[in-house]
Amino acid sequence: MNARLRRLAAGRAGDSWLPALFGLGATLGFAPWGWIGLTLIAPAALLWLWRDVGPARAAWRGFVFGLAHFTLGIYWIYISIHHYGGGPAWLAVLLVIALASYLALYPALIGYALRRWLWQDSAPAVAALLALPVLWLFAELFRDVFGTGFPWLSLGYAFLDTPLARLAPVTGVYGMSAGAVLLSGALWLLVAGGGRERILAVAAAAPMLLALPLLPAPGSWTQDSGAPIAVSLVQGNIPQELKWRPGRREATLAHYRRLTEREWGRRLIIWPEVAIPALRHHVQPYLDTLNARAQLSGSTLLAGVLVRDAPDAPLYNAVVWLGVERGAYYKRHLVPFGEYFPAPKWLLDIGSVLGLQYSDFSSGPDEQPPLMLDGHTLGISICFEDVFGRDIRRDLPQAELLVNVTNDAWFEDSSAPHQHLQFARMRALEMGRSLLRVANTGISAVIGPDGRIRQASPQFAVDVLRAEVAPRAGLTPYARLGNAPLWLLSLAGLGGLLLWRRRRA
Repeated sequence: MNARLRRLAAGRAGDSWLPALFGLGATLGFAPWGWIGLTLIAPAALLWLWRDVGPARAAWRGFVFGLAHFTLGIYWIYISIHHYGGGPAWLAVLLVIALASYLALYPALIGYALRRWLWQDSAPAVAALLALPVLWLFAELFRDVFGTGFPWLSLGYAFLDTPLARLAPVTGVYGMSAGAVLLSGALWLLVAGGGRERILAVAAAAPMLLALPLLPAPGSWTQDSGAPIAVSLVQGNIPQELKWRPGRREATLAHYRRLTEREWGRRLIIWPEVAIPALRHHVQPYLDTLNARAQLSGSTLLAGVLVRDAPDAPLYNAVVWLGVERGAYYKRHLVPFGEYFPAPKWLLDIGSVLGLQYSDFSSGPDEQPPLMLDGHTLGISICFEDVFGRDIRRDLPQAELLVNVTNDAWFEDSSAPHQHLQFARMRALEMGRSLLRVANTGISAVIGPDGRIRQASPQFAVDVLRAEVAPRAGLTPYARLGNAPLWLLSLAGLGGLLLWRRRRA
């Protein structure tokens, strides 16, 4: 049976449909599907596909795996570019494939490096238990920071509702990824290895599995720092195709004002990203009315709006707060292809001719005054920013409550809103803070410091979530140190593996 499987992996199937099949399976472990067993065996499947091939074929198989994995994971970009961005269908498909191809380079390079430098046939245990976790960890860390960063579908997210989640406050999501890859490599050795390899697999996996129950429970790294705050999360559910339609602005403004009428008196009221479909100075009388009403009732209202103070001034995606507290937060980490287009001007000119619409937002300053609420600091993020742990943790330790406003209507009823919620849950778990997530069409949620959803709104429904949420103090190890220990671990691991190979040679 083992020989038959090796012949199957060595043939054409191992270069084409098998890597693609395993890549698709890896994606199905993420929300909304949650088939985490398929994600767990994906690295083991790659080891099987890489075992008897040279570096070039290993790279190709890794690329096919990654192309299938990321295409299924980010297909919703097509919806935002074609349906709402005005781009032709062929261009939207091309951009999805281009981005998926870039992301597929990471498993391709892992396969190449593994077979070229770190895996001789006599050392499968080193490949499975050391080299693959170290390479995978380095690849995810690099993908987080290269260019603007695009860490979507980092493997650890799929294991948010498993015992591996206890690692998140200590190592962050990338440490969870490395742990999952280690377990997957151990599974491969248990199935495909000899007696010695199986003993090593158990010896490598057992300490982590035994240590997980000894770690503090998620949410116990931090503690309440004040009385619960009465919050209202307003989900307006304005369809994207209507949001910016001429003549709809007044109806939208009236809709949010009506939804908020019963919430005055709650300490914190939050509207979604760009809930007000206009530039701030175009609706200043409306904002002044809301400000007066909020002050009268003792509330603070957070509302998403666009800010451009002069025709030639920068354009910001912003959240303004009105009422008892006043101020604004300007989004710092912009979305490629949405809030800016990462391309030279000549290519943008071609895109305009083809009908592609794109925005030209500016990044907000790195240092911005925080929102203070009854002596407690709030950490604000907009949309894509909560995909980056490094973006959220820079507001800590001051931030005692996290808020994310977003508009996932751009992606309709795709997997994107579910995965985006999954990533927000990870941020709450990493930081040991409650997170209030308000989405235009859902899924709005109150997330506890343990990463679990306390309350959630149904998707594509008008809803208001009311909750009592306590601010939190204290720091998890990840909030204190970030990804720095993982960078050191991955670089030290790579150096150690190369030294080991040199000595063997």
